[in-house]
Amino acid sequence: MPPTATEETMIAEVVSEEEVWEEAVEEVDQVNKVVYSENLNSALQAFAKDELGEDESTRNSSLAQLLSWLKAQPHLRNCRTDSNFLLRFLRMQKHRVEKSSLVLEKYLHMRCSHPKWFQNLDIQDPLVAELVLGGYLFVLPERDKEGRRVVFSVARNLDPSRHSNSDAMRAHIITFEALLEDEENQVRGFTYIFDCSGLTLSHLSIWTPQEVGKVISICEKNLPIRHKNINLLMLPFPMWAVFEFCKTLLSDKIRKRFSVHSNIDKLVNKLGCIDILPKEYGGSIPMADMTKDWAGVLEKKRDSLLDLDAMTVDESLFVKKTKERKSSLWGLFSGYGSSES
Repeated sequence: MPPTATEETMIAEVVSEEEVWEEAVEEVDQVNKVVYSENLNSALQAFAKDELGEDESTRNSSLAQLLSWLKAQPHLRNCRTDSNFLLRFLRMQKHRVEKSSLVLEKYLHMRCSHPKWFQNLDIQDPLVAELVLGGYLFVLPERDKEGRRVVFSVARNLDPSRHSNSDAMRAHIITFEALLEDEENQVRGFTYIFDCSGLTLSHLSIWTPQEVGKVISICEKNLPIRHKNINLLMLPFPMWAVFEFCKTLLSDKIRKRFSVHSNIDKLVNKLGCIDILPKEYGGSIPMADMTKDWAGVLEKKRDSLLDLDAMTVDESLFVKKTKERKSSLWGLFSGYGSSES
């Protein structure tokens, strides 16, 4: 049976709305086009397509839409708009623009609300440099078998009589921010190895339970990082209760990515390689050489890391948004119906 005149009108209206929406998205994509030079080789492009749903069209469109949203947020001051910076949020959320914009906004609020943890990322700060060079936190020079950079930590190398939780956090954040400048790391995510041998309650005394909960929550949700493989090595029995408490603060997805190893052999079996580890753990390069090399990387990136502090949030201009219908044009131009920060 052919459609009635009323049904034809309704169909025409639906088609018209869809065409307006598509034209508006296309116009935004053109006006807010972000210059991007392909930095991924063919194998990594294929991996990004399979893992993140990213191809040239998706990437260009999501970059343009996120930039459009960012321009409509007057309270976010001096935010970086280069493709490298915006893509780390889009890739974390597999190019879901609305969720990416929420993480970006929360990331900026996080940096401004907790400057002692997230600002002044300076390798020339003596205490931060001491933690990096001393092996508390650094990055292995070689990637693991999955192509990921490996963040390595020897927890006992933090001295609770000298180092504050601010020093410890900045050692972590300076490392994450430096790694995220490499697009391959944004795509593949990170592997972590935490040597917990010798860890005592005195090492944890620099944190209050409230601070632990706050840091774990904001870092999982607000840092544009793909945490793929987390390994705890030789966790002392008294620390198990602390570990179990911390796990309750994490999402189920992240909890499933934790592995606890009672010895190096079990860690190596999980990693599938030993050569990338420091000499002290069965590899060939001494840890002191690795930490020195990583400190050198942070020195080369020092200016760009310190420049992150120029990004601010003007709370006086912050307007709480109510959710709008996702298909509305308002959502496209003013934040895709972002919920409250």
